[in-house]
Parts: sequence; structure tokens; C-alpha cells
Amino acid sequence: MRRLVSLWFPAFPVERFIRARRKARAPVPPPSLPFALVERGAKGLRLAAVNAAAREFGLMRGQRLADARAAVPDLLSEAHEPEQDTASLLGLCRWMERYSPWVAPDPPDGLLMEVTGIPHLFGGEAAMLAGLKARLTGYGFTARSACAGTIGAAWALARYGQDGDDSLNALPVEALRIDDAAARTLRRLGLKSIGALTSLPRASLARRFRGESIHENVLLRLDELLGTRAEPLNAINPPGSVMAHRAFMEPVITHEGLVSVLRGLSGEVARALEARGEGALRLILKLFRSDGGRVQVPVGLTAPSHEGGHLFRLLSPRLETLDAGFGIDAMTLEVREAGAAVARQYGFMEESADTSLSQLNDRVMNRQGQEITQLAPVESHIPERSEEARAIGAVLPATVGGLPERPLMIFAPPQPARVIAAVPDGPPMSLTWRRVTRRILRHAGPERIAPEWWRGETGERPRDYYMVEDEQGRRYWLFREGLYGEEAGPPPKWFVHGLSA
Repeated sequence: MRRLVSLWFPAFPVERFIRARRKARAPVPPPSLPFALVERGAKGLRLAAVNAAAREFGLMRGQRLADARAAVPDLLSEAHEPEQDTASLLGLCRWMERYSPWVAPDPPDGLLMEVTGIPHLFGGEAAMLAGLKARLTGYGFTARSACAGTIGAAWALARYGQDGDDSLNALPVEALRIDDAAARTLRRLGLKSIGALTSLPRASLARRFRGESIHENVLLRLDELLGTRAEPLNAINPPGSVMAHRAFMEPVITHEGLVSVLRGLSGEVARALEARGEGALRLILKLFRSDGGRVQVPVGLTAPSHEGGHLFRLLSPRLETLDAGFGIDAMTLEVREAGAAVARQYGFMEESADTSLSQLNDRVMNRQGQEITQLAPVESHIPERSEEARAIGAVLPATVGGLPERPLMIFAPPQPARVIAAVPDGPPMSLTWRRVTRRILRHAGPERIAPEWWRGETGERPRDYYMVEDEQGRRYWLFREGLYGEEAGPPPKWFVHGLSA
């Protein structure tokens, strides 16, 4: 049966602000004095959040700051930072992954988490929620929590329920996550609780409360609460992603223990990828420490792989230098990027050279922390621009056919040389390069390459390329830059651009 947890932080903006000030070693407002975070509204400054002392004086969210100061002259205030609240809420989601891989923010002050099949690892639902709230209290956050079979029920119990009471009928209609206008309409009709709504015929509810938005539609919200209408959990890790998660009853400290868990996670992820016909290209191993910290170990592959042993061999060396602190509470192995895995069948006692090479590339790349590159073709007829270095495993563009064969070794930039020809536009007869003169016996060419005028670069000139061979059989790829008889520009120059076998 599906189980979901809703966490509500009733004083989240104020507690987030105080926690941030303490981390920055800045002064914080005393809890005994009234304090509020203010934001600019259409009619001036208003209270965005207040602490417990301010609530005792009757101050509340949405009140004008001028009215609040008139009632409480000693009110302390600071500017509200909603973007910081959003970032902190997302950070709490990441921290909460030690309990479940499926966590979603519930703005502006809540979290949702699916825990199906997980609570027994923490001693049951009650023990898990109690431990979770205790740790959040230690970090400075006050939290209310509830676990139920639907998101709507967990949300309602966390905000309006009583401890130890899972009954939904007595909860007010505001627990349906409807807007204020719909709640006021229900109360004017005498429908103050969820039980009062469920006792009415569905047809009469459908005729009276059919809102255009989800927050206005009482019937849809009631169906989500009762589980007759499915409601997805929009987790920060989408349900379709491949991942494996382990939570521990006691923190794991030893390297041998972490390696054993990692082997199981690698095998589980590999089986899931193989079932999909995919292979991992980018992995991330998350280790959640008992002190609240988190360590992330990223790993990249040059070719898609769903071999558990290979994934384990890439990750296990990274655990040797890992700082486990006071122990690891949970581990998650997540596939961040995957690609189609090509299945190959080999004969008896036959090994794949391609697979061995790709696995070697993976080990070297992840140990050195640098990408291994290969030359890829580029759409350019200028030789030094016709290829570039790209990471192994990247999708390469299709090779353009019909191009002349190029030397295996090309100089970048081309090296200057001195050439003697029988006539100015004729083929080379003598080459002087690196202070050595060579007599040319054979030649092929010329091959004219025009400049790429569309690049907008001035100064480029046409080139006439020759493949030549000297008396000792050595072959050189030469070109003459510029044409004789040009009215403007310097005289033509010769360069050695490559060597051929």
C-alpha cells in the first residue's frame, strides 16, 4: 500500500532567516522579542512572516507594517527573501533523500515524500517521523508531520490533525487545500468539516462546487484526499529515472561496509538499466552522513554500460579517500544520463576489444579527473579547421564524403618554407624546410582551397596544395598561400602543412 509523508514548517521563513544569520555569525533577533519579515505589497510594506512572540501580540501574516508598529512599537523587522526560502526548501529536499529517493518541495513551507516500503528500516512510521522531527529541531526547524495513503490526506493531517488521531472526518474544510473563497462558501452553507462533505450526495456537490482551477474545485480535492483520484508526486528525482537507495539502521563507518553496499547498489542499477535496454553514461553516488552533511561522487562513462561489475569498479576507488565523518546513514546511486546500450554477441572464449577499450577509458578518465578526447570531423574545407577534439562517447557528426585524402600528421599552424619552382605558378622543384634543402622528384597537385569568406575574417588568401616526394622517399604536404599577379596584398608564401607516410 502506498504511503506518503507530508512535512509542514509553520515558522519556516523566520527559522530559515535565523539559521542563515547564525551560519554567517551575524546577530539574530532574540526569541522573546516580536520579530517579523516584511515584503513590499501593492499598498506598502506588509508582514510576510512573524515569530511566536509577535503572534502573542496578535500580529499575523499579511498585516500592514504600519498597523503592526502602531500596535507593537518594539517590533523588529527585516526584509523577506523568498528566493532564499525556495533555495533552502530545495536543500531540505536533498537532505531528506537520506530517508527516501522520492522527495518533492511543497511551497512555500512544506515537503512531500514517498516512503512506501521504507519505514521498517527506521523502526516503523512513528519512529521514523519522530527521529526525522528531532533532527530537524536540532537544525533549527519546527516541523509537523503525518503519514497517510494519499498526498491530500498526509497534507491535511500534518496541518490540521491532532497527534495520534488519523481521522479525516473531523478536519476543517480548509484541509482540502482549497482557496479561501471556496472555504468561506462551504462554511456559509454549514459545511465546516470534511465529514460533513462526505455525507452529502456526490451529484449535489458536483453541481454546486465546480471550480475552474484545482484550488476552487472542492470535488476534485475531496477525491484526491480520499484516493479516488490519482495525484502524482512531482519529485526532484523523476520516477522514471534509474536509482538504487539504501538506508541503514545504524551509521556505517567502515570502508568494507560501504564497499559491500556499493556493490549491491551497482548490481541493482545495472539490472534496471539492462531491463530498459539502456546503459549509464553519467552516475552520481550520494552518501548521507549522520552529521547532516552529504557527499556526492560523480562518475562519467565514455560509452553506455549496464554491467554492474564495471560500474562498481569505477566507483569503489572513490570511497578510499571519502570522509565518512561519524558514519553514513544512507547511500543512493542515481543514473543522471543514460543511452541506448548496443547488445553484442561474441563467440566462445572471445572477448570484446571495443568493450575492453571503453572500460579502460572509463577507469583512466575517472581516476585522472580529466576527459579523454578524440578527433571529430567539422564542417570546414580549411584543413586546420576540419577537425576538433571532443570527449570520447560524445555523438559525432556524420563524416562528409568525397573529400581528398589528408596526411596523418598536420602541423598547426603550418610551418614556413622556401620553395623553388620552374615557373612562378608551377609545381615545387626544391624545398628548404628547417634549414635543410630537399630536391623534389615527384609531385601531385595542385588542389586549390578558397578561403571561407562567410566567416568574415579578412586577410585569408587562396591556397594551392601539392603532395611532393623527395630523393629519400619522404613525402610533404605543401601549399602556396596567395596567387601571383594579385594587384593587392603581399607576394605568395609557401608552407609545410603536413607529412605523409
